[in-house]
Amino acid sequence: MKERKRAQFEHKNSSLGIVQALQNDNAVSEGSCTSRNGRRTTSSSRNNNNDNPLRQVRPFRHSTIMTDAMFKTVPTSSPHSSKGHHGRSAKSSNNSNSFYIWARFLVSLYYNKLAVNMFGFWTGWSWYNKIDDYIILGALPTPIQVRALHQHENVETIVNLCAEFPGYQKLYRRLQITQIRLETPDFAIPNLDTLLNGVEKIVEMKKRKPKSMIYLHCKAGRGRSAAMAICYLLRTYLLNLHECQTLLLHKRPQIDTNLEQSHELRLFSKHVIADAESGRITRIPYMMDSKGKGS
Repeated sequence: MKERKRAQFEHKNSSLGIVQALQNDNAVSEGSCTSRNGRRTTSSSRNNNNDNPLRQVRPFRHSTIMTDAMFKTVPTSSPHSSKGHHGRSAKSSNNSNSFYIWARFLVSLYYNKLAVNMFGFWTGWSWYNKIDDYIILGALPTPIQVRALHQHENVETIVNLCAEFPGYQKLYRRLQITQIRLETPDFAIPNLDTLLNGVEKIVEMKKRKPKSMIYLHCKAGRGRSAAMAICYLLRTYLLNLHECQTLLLHKRPQIDTNLEQSHELRLFSKHVIADAESGRITRIPYMMDSKGKGS
């Protein structure tokens, strides 16, 4: 009995919730219908939406190097396919590309889990880190972590920069958490419009809920969300771009070290400087205590 309860806890506390959220998003977005010949089709097949590799999932038929039982699905192309040789070739190509995207997602996700859970004592990495009195920057959370963040850190807003992950919509509704989606492809820096829009929404949520925390995440909390966090620091405090990068590295050691060199963040910095000089925004000093921590 104890082993069963332990297995159930580990099941709930694992990354399975991530895959379930992806599957739920697929099911909702593909509302099924019946065609004239009586066969069931999906809205994605009717609209020929072949551009989203995470629309459909199918179980692994053979063991792979990723043997964790919590991940048993990979994305495939839309069920719609053209007839003939070219249709079969396109379908095969789509399936191959989809598998590559999904495999890359899992490998990089598990790399982060390994670096945090097994080697965190050596790397200094954590799943998430508090940046200031309002922002927590971290990796893609599990449902258990979402509940803990809501209960213990008073997180009421989640900013999700993953284009590949829809978030736990049912759980967020149940906990009355607001999710802000800023869909950005993996291994990419958010464009200027996304950075401006994201920081504006973060500042707005701070004003609306000044006593709550905001959880900012992408997949690993190193690239996309870290870039947004740097822009937030730049917009909020009297710091330059290099100081924001250095501060964030101090708070979360695993972030990419060259984010300040990106074209997008340099453009955002120019926008902030122009807005501050014109009086459209106000920034405040970043207060440090004797230990070098933000107060």
